[in-house]
Amino acid sequence: MIGNPFRREGGLLKTLNLWDWFKSLSPDRQKDFKRAYSLKVVRDMRFPYKIQQLLQGNIERTPYTKRTFLGTLAQASLLEGYYDTAQWIYKEALKMEGTAYEEHLILMDLLVLYRKQGRIEDIKQICKRDIELFPAYKEELKRKNRGKLPFIPSFEIYIYILEKEGKYKEAQDLRNYMCNEGIPQGDKLGEECK
Repeated sequence: MIGNPFRREGGLLKTLNLWDWFKSLSPDRQKDFKRAYSLKVVRDMRFPYKIQQLLQGNIERTPYTKRTFLGTLAQASLLEGYYDTAQWIYKEALKMEGTAYEEHLILMDLLVLYRKQGRIEDIKQICKRDIELFPAYKEELKRKNRGKLPFIPSFEIYIYILEKEGKYKEAQDLRNYMCNEGIPQGDKLGEECK
């Protein structure tokens, strides 16, 4: 039964120092969290913690931070179509202490969510935040991608939004910034920079 492991402190929530956070949630949000955890366990066979380990047992070390753990649960909810739960957990993850790279990953998932829902103003805000954050996560993103920057959707989407708003100079300035930083541009992968 899914509720049983949530009755006493221990396990992964204690290790990540999320027990008090979890207990402070409303009963409906606790239920959403439990469902998200179950979805993650079922969806990802490589996920190292089964439902019994969430609160039971002694877990001394984990590869997850608060942000990455919550982000994985939000992503499972997103993939299963529980958009409200996904958005809520992503926003909770962004409140937690973490790195700029972790924030970038969460913002990219929120971008997917908002695009599915057609929420243009939210898309614009996510893109702006990710672009502002870029200098802080750039080097880690390069390290994770063998020394090169990958395509970053927030840049291209924001350029598209700027062009739709008639802000062509701002859009071109952002393209130039992408060229200078070595960020691939859409399908052309930087051809505009040559």
